[in-house]
Amino acid sequence: MKKLSLFLIIAGVLIALYPLANYLYGGFGQARLMRELEQQNSLTEEPISANEDVAEEYEGLQNIFETYEEEEEIEEEVELKVQEGEVGKLLGTLEIPKINAEMPVVLGASQENLRVAAALMEGTTPIGEIGNAAIAAHRSHTYGRFFNRLNEIELGDEIIISTPKERFTYIVYEIKIVEPDDVSVLNRNRRDRVVTLITCDPIYEATHRLIIHGVIKDA
Repeated sequence: MKKLSLFLIIAGVLIALYPLANYLYGGFGQARLMRELEQQNSLTEEPISANEDVAEEYEGLQNIFETYEEEEEIEEEVELKVQEGEVGKLLGTLEIPKINAEMPVVLGASQENLRVAAALMEGTTPIGEIGNAAIAAHRSHTYGRFFNRLNEIELGDEIIISTPKERFTYIVYEIKIVEPDDVSVLNRNRRDRVVTLITCDPIYEATHRLIIHGVIKDA
């Protein structure tokens, strides 16, 4: 009986400590990525022709896919780029001054990546380029962490993304809540440099997606 009681006590302690260990793991991972960013010197991008219909399922983001609408003709044909590289590659940092949020951005919205950073979805546009750069992050239950306070964003607020090469400021122009399978949020055109922030909504029972669209205002 004593052995059984001791086993049950140890098991209870381990279960109680798991959320703390998981939180610390994410925090240490985020700090490591931020240090790594400081040591980077360049971001490799390779332009490719735009795909008219791209669909990819991402681990950890149920029913999030990429599609593009047919675009109207414009005078000058702009070659759309698609972010390429090794999954997990550190791309830069994302800041939202309105909610005092700052976090690393890595490539690939895998479950492991989303534990420590925001993630640029593979197959979407590189940060700062014409098109739509889709960035997903968890709606952490910890106040202020990742996209926890994303619902406080308002039209006109700034989203700042810094890469080793440049700093981009996007202005929020649309906020909406959509069904998880609404892929229209990933549409893009050949004129605007858009960022789309994606997270779950509501925070504790995620039945929908909270979407924030921002655009770089060219002079």
